Amino acid sequence: MKYILPMFLLLALGFTANAQCKIALDKIDEFDSTRLIATKPFNIGYLVATGNVAEGFDGKESVEEGKAIFSFGNENNIRSFFLTLAVVERKFYMCDAEYNVHLKMKDGQILTLLNVPEEGEFDRKIMMWKYVHTCVVPLEYFHALRNGLVEKIRIEYTNYKQTIVLEDKQAQALQDAVKCVEERLKTTSTPKP
Repeated sequence: MKYILPMFLLLALGFTANAQCKIALDKIDEFDSTRLIATKPFNIGYLVATGNVAEGFDGKESVEEGKAIFSFGNENNIRSFFLTLAVVERKFYMCDAEYNVHLKMKDGQILTLLNVPEEGEFDRKIMMWKYVHTCVVPLEYFHALRNGLVEKIRIEYTNYKQTIVLEDKQAQALQDAVKCVEERLKTTSTPKP
């Protein structure tokens, strides 16, 4: 009888942890049997003023500095984790596919990720450029992200460096996203196409 209460509490904590897991999709592509698991996007960085000034207002509109998604892909027994960053910039910058995204952990460790960026797209609504950086996360970095918190993200464009500072709740959201994808891989079988 005295063991029932602790077991109940452990089960309740387990259900609470799973309730915080926010998976946006877990599916198999019908054509190439690729499995993709991805979390819902979450904000990173601060609110920044847009290039768009609304008439009749004293201030500028603002947008989130960026959003992030953590995901897993499996194709032909090649399994990879990915960190996708969608960020806004005031100017157009070039960015090549190379090791140009760095994560500074709270313990001081620097993780350098291979980035495969998309070309910037100008958004007329906010008068800013939008960039998407898809970074490959090696297994040892996956463990570092699962066990530690990211303090800053540095993106190196050609002739420009952007540093995004994560608030504590954003750093925790990134760690939760990594754990969420891991939990999904452990607890679910591969879905049918």
